[in-house]
Amino acid sequence: MIGIVSDPVFMNHDTGGYHPETPLRIQYLHTLFARNEDPLVRMVDPVLGRVEDVLLNHGRGYVDRVCRLSGSGQSVDLDPDTVCSPDSYETALLAAGSVVELVRLALEGEVKTGLACVRPPGHHARQDEAMGFCLFNNVAIAARKAIRDFGVEKVAIVDFDVHHGNGTQESFYSDSKVLYFSTHQYPFYPGTGALSETGAGEGEGYTVNCPLRPGMNDSHYLAVYRHVLAPVIEAFEPGLILVSAGFDAHERDPIGGMRVSSLGFAAIASVIEEAAVEAGAPTVYALEGGYDLGALKESVSLVVEVLKGEAFPAIRSEAFPGMEGILQAHARMWPLL
Repeated sequence: MIGIVSDPVFMNHDTGGYHPETPLRIQYLHTLFARNEDPLVRMVDPVLGRVEDVLLNHGRGYVDRVCRLSGSGQSVDLDPDTVCSPDSYETALLAAGSVVELVRLALEGEVKTGLACVRPPGHHARQDEAMGFCLFNNVAIAARKAIRDFGVEKVAIVDFDVHHGNGTQESFYSDSKVLYFSTHQYPFYPGTGALSETGAGEGEGYTVNCPLRPGMNDSHYLAVYRHVLAPVIEAFEPGLILVSAGFDAHERDPIGGMRVSSLGFAAIASVIEEAAVEAGAPTVYALEGGYDLGALKESVSLVVEVLKGEAFPAIRSEAFPGMEGILQAHARMWPLL
């Protein structure tokens, strides 16, 4: 059983005209689930996140500022890319709360996996700063909630957005209880995610960055997921896997420079799910980027089929310049070679 959050309420975060992180993203995705009759899919109502849960990852001053600006009745630019509109604060609370609710349902065994089609996205949001279309870091909040309140000892976060999740990395950079794994175009916005960024202090080695040059395709991505992610998850043994599911590495995306196909995203999800089964950990996916509306809808639809147990033709892995460096960098901590 898959739990899916999909609701037009997430269109209420108004980014204005000509913004790539448009409410239309939710409108397109909601057509997949609006009349769900699939017995393998359980539609889950959005849940308003509690401020005390948001404060697990964000400072009080920052949260209060977003609330105040949203309540001003005007749209305000928090940075050159990130808008706070009159409904943004409540919508962001709904996004964070809905991811937490899917985590709760998955850990209690009511669903096998979850998919949160929510916005605003979250992985760029820093503890005290909005950034890159993101207000509250949905997966970071859910990870902290799982550890504090749901009895999970270790959480793995997997991020396949084309942009590095700097906010998520920063939240757990010195933490050995939360592993952060990312594939991302590099160099690219936001400028973080170098191979040398592997964590600090107790968290040394628990940040697993896999920076990729532009133009990487399905076979290249799958080489990383099969030969880096899978053994890392096996060794880490998480009790929960959260996925920052950004689809802007798609070959048709107007922002990214990668060549991943819709079937490629399904194949990536298959590797994640296989690793999750081996670890005995439920998975919850939270929407991040993806700005070609047709490609986003097609990719999410195929990922849902994977989460339902559908098998797709295998895509071969292919080594690429830089793959050996990724393996060597992380083999100091993980059994990769």
